[in-house]
Amino acid sequence: MVAMNDVMMTLIGNVIKDVDLRFTSNGDPVASFRIASNTRRFDRENERWIEGDTHYMSVTCWRNLASNVANSVKKGMPVIIYGRLRSREVERPCGEGSHVVRYHDIEAYAVGPDLSRGTADFSRVKSAAVVESETRIVADAMGAAALAEELDEIDESIEELASA
Repeated sequence: MVAMNDVMMTLIGNVIKDVDLRFTSNGDPVASFRIASNTRRFDRENERWIEGDTHYMSVTCWRNLASNVANSVKKGMPVIIYGRLRSREVERPCGEGSHVVRYHDIEAYAVGPDLSRGTADFSRVKSAAVVESETRIVADAMGAAALAEELDEIDESIEELASA
């Protein structure tokens, strides 16, 4: 859930690390990966593109998004990410003292392919309830077909007995 003062961002970049899928103690999926994003500008005087700074960000996805990202996103893929900027501090030993290192990452709410650089083929994920319902329908149909086959065999047996 987005809090009122959260810093929301949209990032465009390339995936530089394969998705790492793990699970919390509750069984919720968590996916993480890294992206690189850099600026480019066209130098009209020299008629060429000039690369700017490259920014590296870690991205974390939770629950359904984590599962979908793990099945869809691959290293090298151009992506667009929308999410919340998270910041955390970690104290690291340094000589006889210590210093604080600040890490920034994105908690993604949406991840998708950058269609300005390629095409995609979208597949909607079915919920567990829909899959279970479809499985039952198929099982019922297969059971009905097997029952019809047995009834046909009984009819044939009755016909054979009647003609004998």
